[in-house]
Amino acid sequence: MPEIWDLGMSDEEYLQMLAAGRDPIQEKICERNLVRAGVSPEFAHRVAPLLKKVNRSADEELLVKNVWQQVRSE
Repeated sequence: MPEIWDLGMSDEEYLQMLAAGRDPIQEKICERNLVRAGVSPEFAHRVAPLLKKVNRSADEELLVKNVWQQVRSE
């Protein structure tokens, strides 16, 4: 039997993410891993969707770099 995960979102939010081409399960796994690595939950939630994004803005790129520096320093 498949495992059921509480992603902390409504069915509508889940479907909206899928419709936008995002993977809600992968993003939630990424968030949890970032938190385990010492990133704050709020920051992990903001950055997780950007990690798989191909064309990031300069601000998004800076956010991702800041997270990796934070993870490396832990």
